[in-house]
Amino acid sequence: MTPWASPRGRALHDTPPISPLTPLSPSTLPLWLRSAAPKPGALSVGRLKTYGLILAIILVGFWATAVLSPGQGSLGVGAGIYDAASGRMLSSPSDFGKSKNEAEGGDGMIGANDRGELEIDAGSIEAATKKRVGKGALSGLHHAVADNLQSWKPYHVETKRPLSEVSVANKTFVTKQKKPALTASSGEVIKDGIKEEDRLGARTRIGKCTVVFNGNSYWERALRTHEEHDRLHGYRLHVLRQSLLDDVWSKPAYILSLLLRELARPESERLEWLVWVDADTIILNPHVPIEIFLPPAGSEFDDVHLIYTNDPNGFNNGIFPIRVNRWAVDLFSAILSYRYYRPDAPLVFRDQSAMGALIKEPQFANHVAAAPQRWFNAYQGEHNETLAPFQVRRGDLLVHLAGVPDREKRVGYWLERAEQHLDDWEIPFKSTSYPQEARDFWNEQRGFKRALTDLLSAIRMKATTLLTKTEERLNLYSAQLTNKQRGAISGLHHQLSSLVAHEKWQEEVQKMEILITRLEQKSEPLISTAEQSNKLPLTPAHDVISAGEKYLLHPTYTEGISDANLRHVGETVEYLKKLIMDFAGVLEHERSERRPVAKQPNPVEASGLH
Repeated sequence: MTPWASPRGRALHDTPPISPLTPLSPSTLPLWLRSAAPKPGALSVGRLKTYGLILAIILVGFWATAVLSPGQGSLGVGAGIYDAASGRMLSSPSDFGKSKNEAEGGDGMIGANDRGELEIDAGSIEAATKKRVGKGALSGLHHAVADNLQSWKPYHVETKRPLSEVSVANKTFVTKQKKPALTASSGEVIKDGIKEEDRLGARTRIGKCTVVFNGNSYWERALRTHEEHDRLHGYRLHVLRQSLLDDVWSKPAYILSLLLRELARPESERLEWLVWVDADTIILNPHVPIEIFLPPAGSEFDDVHLIYTNDPNGFNNGIFPIRVNRWAVDLFSAILSYRYYRPDAPLVFRDQSAMGALIKEPQFANHVAAAPQRWFNAYQGEHNETLAPFQVRRGDLLVHLAGVPDREKRVGYWLERAEQHLDDWEIPFKSTSYPQEARDFWNEQRGFKRALTDLLSAIRMKATTLLTKTEERLNLYSAQLTNKQRGAISGLHHQLSSLVAHEKWQEEVQKMEILITRLEQKSEPLISTAEQSNKLPLTPAHDVISAGEKYLLHPTYTEGISDANLRHVGETVEYLKKLIMDFAGVLEHERSERRPVAKQPNPVEASGLH
């Protein structure tokens, strides 16, 4: 049996070769089939160029780290370690690195009751710092470049201090590190809501300020809710990280320093309003702008410089906007000096009590307005209770956890709610009740202002009338008074007339009312003398009227007298009667004016607009 073979194979086998076989030349092969060129050595020109480029990049990195860092002299080794990025600032620069501190705080200034957490944080700071130091030059380069990029803003000016002023305890193991980001002065952090490159010439009208000492994670998270709000609306945030004065008095001191700092700027660059926020406030709806709580544009409310709220205990200064002007400087100067110039005054809530007492005084009372507490100072409510007017609702701006028990637990609860960004809490601003409430509130204030204007005008008119009558009586009857009576009346008359003519008499309206009452009391002898003198002509007038009527009625007297004469006598009698009645009415009117009347409700006290 013959083995199988393919037809093609048989055809090739049977076909004789056309040409003889010749060896192949490498040059005739395609390039991809040719053998590769021999590899150069380790020190070839190409590799030397690569090595040089890598070395140059490394040298540039070390050079940039050295140039962008302050050097060894500004930061050194101390008793402890402080991580500037952690945000845990102590009560004074000399306390950096210590696990315990003596900072005192109060409502809105965190640090007084956090010593246990501070000891835990100190260990974490040390561990974090050692970890960062081990990262080498690239970590230092990252921090230095980031800090310098932030510090290039024209608002943030570094204050250079001589080496002798830098405490050894202020030093840290971190080398080649530039100044902390966004610091305008030692212990202060300033963050602009709008980046300089995105501002496009826009002016920042509103700034926030707060104080946070030894801030743990809760307070830093609460602060971040404000930062999100600021970025959305372009507000500037000022945070004081160290104590200025004892107890809670760092709060008014810091506000006063910010007011003075802004007033030192050109008017086109300064803030218009400064909003204080306690550190235990959490923004729940960042869509709500602060502008909705401020007086409407125009001259009608230009004299309103402070908007405050009352809680069930009375005045509360946990959150309030204040206009940046001389009036605000006067107010906070008075608050800071209150405990020294009035040492006997009860200050149950310290700076809050001082501020609450001062805004009731004439110099300040006419320039403040009391807003609904829920607007920007709402307190928390429970799930199973009917919400009070001062408790927070969905869509409200913030919640203020003032004086609540187990505060950190409650702060954590509200922080989780805020950080979830739930749609039923972060309601668009136009869908909230704020726009309509604000319109109703300021319309109501317009009515109160009109009532207040009418009241002030009535008081001034009463003072002017009293001055005129007193002066007339003194000219006619002062000779019948004693020297003591005359001197007392003249002195009060001079004080009241000076006050009525004063440019800012509206601020002294309470004093004007007091002077009116005192002048009326001291003028009683003068008024009695005038009444007695006025009664003297009445007796002859009555006699004439009696004789005239008798003459007209008796027929014996009228015999032989013409009718014209009789008519003249009758008209004279009637005229005398009218004069006596009018004069009696004037005397009765003067007596009624001097009678005490029930005090009418004061629209100032009813409205909160003083």
